[in-house]
Amino acid sequence: MKKTILFITFLAVCVSCKKENEKSNFIGNWSSTSDTNIEIDVVFFKDSMVIDNSLMYSTYSDKWKIKGSKIEQKLLRGDTTVLNNENTIDFKFNLTKDTLLIKPENDSIFHIKLRKIKNNFEYLENKIGLDLILPSTNETLTSFGKKNLSFNIYIGKQNDSIILKTDEYLQNFGKLEYQIISYYYSKNEQEKDSLKFTLFTDKSIKTKDLDSIKNILKKFPIKKFFRIYNSEKYIKDDWKAEINWIGKYEN
Repeated sequence: MKKTILFITFLAVCVSCKKENEKSNFIGNWSSTSDTNIEIDVVFFKDSMVIDNSLMYSTYSDKWKIKGSKIEQKLLRGDTTVLNNENTIDFKFNLTKDTLLIKPENDSIFHIKLRKIKNNFEYLENKIGLDLILPSTNETLTSFGKKNLSFNIYIGKQNDSIILKTDEYLQNFGKLEYQIISYYYSKNEQEKDSLKFTLFTDKSIKTKDLDSIKNILKKFPIKKFFRIYNSEKYIKDDWKAEINWIGKYEN
């Protein structure tokens, strides 16, 4: 009898440990990737999760537990007129467990992809869908100034091809033209002289390739170029912390 009780106790402990180990894969910050159609940020804690969902225009929180390949959620705080008190979603990880795929229980396709985020720089890379290693320089650098006067362009490489993205995540120069013109004419006359292209370039981008991109951009009414350079001060554990970019004006 004692052996049976010990075995049942041991089995219960093992099951509990397995569930805790499974939960540990989730703990942390997750954000939807640039190729996901909706923006979702999720923070998993041991027994609760906080969700910031662009479709809901609000932040809400759930209790959660794992049941097989499903996450069962129970609403803790949120608008009950648009949120269910209870919800179940399917999930699966990639091999390295830094990407999480989720879907509503009744859907057939995992259409939401979340990436685990360690810091604020990774958060930016995930949002634009590019991994960037910014160049370094010994030259004097200054702050890039007011955000609303900066048209950001991110330039990196994927499979040896140069990729250009903006805050709208577009890669086509035809669409880029529309974005720039719309941005320029959205500003008042006093602001227009201070507008600039802010270039976030991976250090692998060659000077001649960057010059070619600048030559295309020079056809537009924005005439200033401000290039961002690397700084150890950028990276913070606060995954959504604003980054005070530094760099210098270039021709």
